[in-house]
This record gives sequence, structure tokens and C-alpha cells, in this order.
Amino acid sequence: MDGGGGRTGCGGCGHAPTLGDRIAVHWEGEPGDRRSLTYAQLSRQVEQAARALRELGVGPEDVVALHTGWLPETVITMLACMGIGASWSMLPVSLPSEALGTRIDALSPRVLLTQDGAWRRGAVLPLKNRADEALASAAGVEATIVIRRTGMDVPWFHGDHWYSALVDGAGGAFAGADGSPSTGVGGSPSPSPERSPNARRVPDRPMGVRPDHVLCTRQQASGAPTTRLTQHSAAGVLLTAAAFHAAVRTGPVFWCAADVSWAVSTWHGFIGPLLFGDTIVVYEGTLDVPDQLRTLDVVERYGVSTLVSSPSVMRTLRSWNIDAELSARGSTLRRLVTAGEPVEPGLRHWMEQTFAGTGCEVSDGWGQVELNGIVHVNGPTPLLDTAHVAALGEDGRAIRPGESGQLVLRLPTPGSLVLADALADGWEHETADALGFTEDLVTASEDGSLHFRGRMDAVVSVSGQLISLEAVAQSLLEHPFVTAATALRAHRENSGSTIIACVVADGEPGPGTARELIATVNAELGGLARPRMIVFVDRMTGAIDRGALADALVALVPSRTAWAVRTWDEVLEAVVSAPSGCGDAALSQDDE
Repeated sequence: MDGGGGRTGCGGCGHAPTLGDRIAVHWEGEPGDRRSLTYAQLSRQVEQAARALRELGVGPEDVVALHTGWLPETVITMLACMGIGASWSMLPVSLPSEALGTRIDALSPRVLLTQDGAWRRGAVLPLKNRADEALASAAGVEATIVIRRTGMDVPWFHGDHWYSALVDGAGGAFAGADGSPSTGVGGSPSPSPERSPNARRVPDRPMGVRPDHVLCTRQQASGAPTTRLTQHSAAGVLLTAAAFHAAVRTGPVFWCAADVSWAVSTWHGFIGPLLFGDTIVVYEGTLDVPDQLRTLDVVERYGVSTLVSSPSVMRTLRSWNIDAELSARGSTLRRLVTAGEPVEPGLRHWMEQTFAGTGCEVSDGWGQVELNGIVHVNGPTPLLDTAHVAALGEDGRAIRPGESGQLVLRLPTPGSLVLADALADGWEHETADALGFTEDLVTASEDGSLHFRGRMDAVVSVSGQLISLEAVAQSLLEHPFVTAATALRAHRENSGSTIIACVVADGEPGPGTARELIATVNAELGGLARPRMIVFVDRMTGAIDRGALADALVALVPSRTAWAVRTWDEVLEAVVSAPSGCGDAALSQDDE
């Protein structure tokens, strides 16, 4: 934080005068291209980006939407928004155009930042084309800034601007070594900047925002079919990010190996480390290009000391059998932190056996978007507990080892709740010791540590992204042949949390119907929301525990089966015999 005017500084930009030559960002693209930015270079480019955004009319209280992957421009633009008092919002690159348009419409951003295309497993995702289709049904966006990443041809419309023309004229993220403007990956010269005639001029002002300023806006899944917007203050995000980084850092190089749209990636993957003057690693693509050792290569190349990722990534690394290679190479890693999903005992054992041999401690983090990030970290010793969490059973008493209950917060975290309202609600319901109920299930181990099992509501975390099961069920019901649909959270040892569906359909269901249903969900909600398995049944009757129903379907259908047909009587029999689980579901039926 700076010392004047009660304002919060722009991320790590304040380190430029004292740490100007220190590397702030190591960026690596999926094809293998690399670039590093010092704190001095980062600060200069953030100032240039802030100036460009002001010239497009962006000022305090405006929203800038980012539909990009992990690029230097992504980091620069978010820091520039902080500097001018605007709020940013990340939109996943995996979103299809329809879902992207819905989210843009809900945000009403003044500016959209995207890129011509994004590398993903050696292929190129057409982000600019998707953005154009999305903007056709969304209102309010006055300008689209396009990063030339792949050099692919893209359509051009009024209000479109090349990032290089707006920002890189004085030497930006992809500028040449001599500071000249970038020509783009494809070699085409960047066009001259074009100013919108409707853009309002926003006066320059000192970098910094008020602590209660809305730093970023996120769209969160809820138990309902629609998402909801959550706003996060500068003080809440910065304080939570700083507390987490202080607890888990083991050296100067930090890498969050996850998609940039994950809240952990932005808050803890770059804001926290930059506040401390550390170096962040930013990787663009998937971890199996050009081979399955890319993760180890990145760690070794930059000397990563602390790695944060999701259990889904760890399961993938386990399936790639990196154990022997990691043991042979050794590693600079000193701490691995997972967050975003429950960690099953088998995965926890594998991580401890695989990474501990190289001197790396394994920890498990917990938090929520509403809490501005991770507020609790379990390791060999508790590392962080800013909310003083506890677990209560249905009787309101603290759970004992081996028991399960709901996680509650006994202290407020910065910017997460209104203390007076929480206390009033607590006194009214005689739960004053619990200021917040999280809807997360936990189990207590013999040593008193808490292990997270999943959600109590109809929301599931898939690869760190929250998905509304009710929204999935409603999407399935839009198919003309579907009369009833249930979306459930299932858990398999080797794949973690996944979404499965139980569907009643007219006619004879088959692979074609299953593909149509999966495509419908994918088009409306994105790839992470599509069911990994669809079970067609002849009817659905009665109220069944959601976890028991999910466990029964998993027991009835072999792993890696995309679709199956079972009778409802078979399902009911499996429910009786299956062990109780912790799945979540949302039932939506027509007049059943």
C-alpha cells in the first residue's frame, strides 16, 4: 500500500523504483516462445495500458472484460485497471459464443479485451470470432481490444483496436528487443490506432484506488440456473492475497498452474506474489505440449519454489506417471498447494509420496470466491487460518475425529461480509460463534485437521470452476425429447469431481441423443459443465438423496462410459445397496 491519500497501490507496480531490475514475470507460450519482464518494464507497460484505456473512455466505476488466456497483456491490463480505478472481470476462453454473450451482457463492460486466437493443445481457438458472435447479442461494449497472438486472420469491425497499436507503440509486452512496436506472430504490421468518436476523455490521475473500490467482478454459479455477480473490494482481495502468499511462499519464484479465469490464478497467482516483489511464472497452454513433462520443464527452467494448482491437474500428472522423472531430476519445489476441489486420500498419498522425496511439502488450501480467495491452508502444520474455521454437525456442536459437518467461519475475512449483519443473524439463530456458514462439507481426521469433501448445495467445482447443477439440468430439459433431467455431482477415484446426468427421454435413447444433449450443455454453459456420463432411465419417481443417487449411478455404469440405459428399478436397487456419498444434484422435471 502506498502512503498517500488512503489509496491502495497498483499491485506490484510500486516496486519499480527499488526492484526495477528484478524479474516480475516469466511468461511462456504453449509453442515454446518466452518473454520476461522486469518490474521496471512491467510498471512502464502498465502505465501505457492505463493511458490507452483512459483514451477509450475507461474510468472509475467502469468494467473491463478480459476474454484471454495467460498472456503478459492479461496481467498488464488487470494492473492498469487497478491503476485507473476500473473493475476487471475474467471470461474463460473455453466459453462458447452463446454463453460468452450472456456473461458479457450481465457485466455491461465498456471495453472487451480478447485475442485473435489462443493456443490449446497445438490447435488455435478462434477467440476473436467467438467474441464477435457474442457481441452481436450483448449491449454496452464500446471498444474491443485485440491481442495479436497467433497471427490468424480475423474480421474487423468499427470499435475494434489492436492492442499493439494502442499500447505497444512505446514498447509493449510483445514489442521487439529494441522497443519497436510488435509486428505480430504472423508478421503483419499492426494498424494505426483508431479512436472511437464516442469515447469520453478521462483525465490522468495518480495510480491507486480506494480500499473499498470494486477491484474485480466475478460471475459465480449458484443453486439456481443463472449465475450471480460478486464484487470484490481492493482491500479484501489485496489483504487476502497477501496473507496467503506470506503463509505459503518458500522462495522468490511462484507459479499457479491453472487457467487464468480461476479466481485463485488471478488473486493468488499474480497479485499476492507481485505485492511481495516476487517473480511469477505465467504459462499459456496445456501441460502436455509438446509432451507430458512440460510441468517439470517449467519448474526446472525458472526455479519454481512454490506451486499452486488444482487437484484435477494433480490427477492428470499422476496419470502421466511423472514419478520416476521427478525423482531422477530432483526439483526446486519446496511447497505444493492444491485448492478448488476436495482431495481424496489416494491422491493425497500419491502427492506426498511423489513430491516429499524431493523435499517438497504438500498442503491443501480452502477458500471461497465470496471470501476473496484462500483463507485456510492445511499442511504438516496449519499454515493459514484467517477466518478461524470450525466444523459443526447437525446438532450445532463441533465434530469429532471421523465425523463430518459443515465448515463455518468464526472470524470475518477482509471484505467478505458485513459484521453487524452477521452478528445480528447469529444472535437471532443462536449461532453467534459462527459468523458465516459456507455450505462446504468437511471431515475431521484423527489429528484434528479438516479435509474437504464437497458442497452441500447444488453447485460443483470442476477444475476450480463452480458449475450450477440446476443450470445443467435446465439446459438438458431444453431438448425436445427430454421430459425429466437430473444433474449430479459424482466422484471417481481417478477423475475427481465430475458431472453426470440422469435423463428420461421419449423414444429409444442412443448415442446420438447423448451427443446432442452434451452438445446442448456445451453450447450454453461451456465445456466444463457438460456431463461426462448420461444415464437414460424409463422414469424418475420419489425423493432420493442426491449423493446416494450419484453413487448408485456410478456403481451401475462402468468408468469411462459416456452413456448408458438402465431401468429406474435398477437404480433404486443400487441406491439401497450403494454406500452413502457426498454428491450433489438438482432435480428438474416436467409434470412428472
